[in-house]
Parts: sequence; structure tokens; C-alpha cells
Amino acid sequence: MAASAWTIFDSAKHKIGNGDIDLSSNTFRLSLHRTSASANLVGDITIFTSVGDQCSGGGYAAVTLAGVAWTAGASAGQQKWDVTDPIITASSSTLSAVRYAVIRKSAGATTSGLLLCYAALSTAEFNVTTGNTLTIQMAATGVFTLT
Repeated sequence: MAASAWTIFDSAKHKIGNGDIDLSSNTFRLSLHRTSASANLVGDITIFTSVGDQCSGGGYAAVTLAGVAWTAGASAGQQKWDVTDPIITASSSTLSAVRYAVIRKSAGATTSGLLLCYAALSTAEFNVTTGNTLTIQMAATGVFTLT
């Protein structure tokens, strides 16, 4: 499933600038959220616990992102921040009501950390049934690009 364009939280821009979020060396996690999280996503929130409405079921837990890297963008002077496409498996039951994905700096615990960005995965909630996987395909231009 291709994610929509990722929206960087306003607070994350500040946190990147002052070094609280290091896009080269921090560990990042991706979590899935229900439609009801949308009211929180549009605000200028800073920490993961402010998002709420995380999906559950299917043996799901937020995933640590692999392949975090800065690479040259499509045009001269561009740099893109990208990750390996995360794969989430509904291993023990149905993972239900998926709508959004959120990327955050990992603070070690699975329910904390500074927010980086979010994307809509669909226009409506969907389920991942037992034994099936959800692969979130990042754009060829990366999660985001600096020009």
C-alpha cells in the first residue's frame, strides 16, 4: 500500500533544527492509528502519547524502521530522507481499523518518543486479516525531500 505524502509535524521541524531529533543516528518507529486519531494529527503536537487511537489486534506492535538514510534526490541539490518499506503481519488475529501511519523518534519504550511525521494510508479504515501482511510503500522520492 502506498502512503500518501508524509506531513512533518511543525514541532518536529524545531526539534530537528535544535538536534532533539537526529535524522541520521536516531532510531525511528512506525505505528498505525485509527481514523479517530486524525483530530490529534492536525494539531501541533510533540510527543507520541498525544496521538492516541493506536490500532490493536493481530499481534501488532509498532515497528522499528530499517534502512534509515539520507541520499541524493531526483534533482541537483536535493537530499531525501528514506527508510525501507515497513512490513506488518497480522499474526494472531485481525489487525483492525487501520487508517494512518505515524513515524516517531524511538525513546526506548514502545509508547513514547518525539513525533516526526504522519501519512494517511487510505481514505477509510481497513483491516489486515490473520496471516496477511501490510507493506507500507514509501514514495520513490523518500519519506521527505529537502531542496
